[in-house]
Amino acid sequence: MHLFITGATGFIGRHLCREAVARGHRVTALLRTPSKASVLPPEVTVFPGDLSTFAKPETTLPPDVVVIHLAGIVTAKTPAEYAAINLHAVEDLVACLQRQPTPPRRLLFASSLAAAGPSPADHAWTEDDALAPIDPYGAAKAQAEVVVRAAPFPTTIFRPPIVFGAEDEATLTLFRSAKSGAGIRAAGAPQRLSWVDVRDLVDALLRMAADERPGSNTYFTSHPAEMDVVGMWAALGRAVGRRVLVVPIPKPIIRAAGCVATAAASVVPFHNQLDDKQVRQITAPAFVCSGARLQRELGWAPVHGLDEALADAAVGYRAAGML
Repeated sequence: MHLFITGATGFIGRHLCREAVARGHRVTALLRTPSKASVLPPEVTVFPGDLSTFAKPETTLPPDVVVIHLAGIVTAKTPAEYAAINLHAVEDLVACLQRQPTPPRRLLFASSLAAAGPSPADHAWTEDDALAPIDPYGAAKAQAEVVVRAAPFPTTIFRPPIVFGAEDEATLTLFRSAKSGAGIRAAGAPQRLSWVDVRDLVDALLRMAADERPGSNTYFTSHPAEMDVVGMWAALGRAVGRRVLVVPIPKPIIRAAGCVATAAASVVPFHNQLDDKQVRQITAPAFVCSGARLQRELGWAPVHGLDEALADAAVGYRAAGML
């Protein structure tokens, strides 16, 4: 199987490339900066370019490929920035694939649990539920799903929850907080969360890539065991060998802090980790989904439990000098 991967040097992309090569698959990676290929297996073929490449009429992609579109942004200052990368670039990709002499074997699109929005306190989202995103990131992903689902070739949309694993900068902040012995959560009933180990997610992606059914399919990619935010901090503490004191913060204070951080970021450039998207997600009651359909239809069986996932991630962070 020949995989054409965007976002190959990102967290999930690096793990996917390594496992795909280990399983004997051919991998071509779209790379804006070819020198970054050093983080990928030497067997990976570099396709120079960025997401704007797909908007060029002359772009010719390798034939007979499964395209796995991982590239996207999770933080931006405006809804337009989210839409530019997470929606319009997807439109360009689908149009580019339609222009090719032969259609792709399949397009896999990385959506997000955020496209579904917060789940009710007593219900885990399934693929039959309507989408109800609450932030510009989730809204752009939800709109992109419509574009992918309408493509005239086989497609698969997957919606990951929180993904744990080595080298992920998005969850590194959680591990560093746990190492310091302090964690925070929104006051009230502990938020319930779905999650998945990156190794199990990669296995799911390769199963989706090998799927030869026509049409479009959509899957949540979550481990069957959910967690709550208190349990997450306890597990993080075990991973770093530190007891974590979790402080509940009233939601109005979290919202006020988010407003201050956003205002400051508009004046002094810095990576704002408490923007409106984060505030909405932190204060939601639950983000829980069911991966049962993926398990049932493609035989996916997550094997890495929460403690194992976090311990492995911590080992990876330490080995990289990040923790």
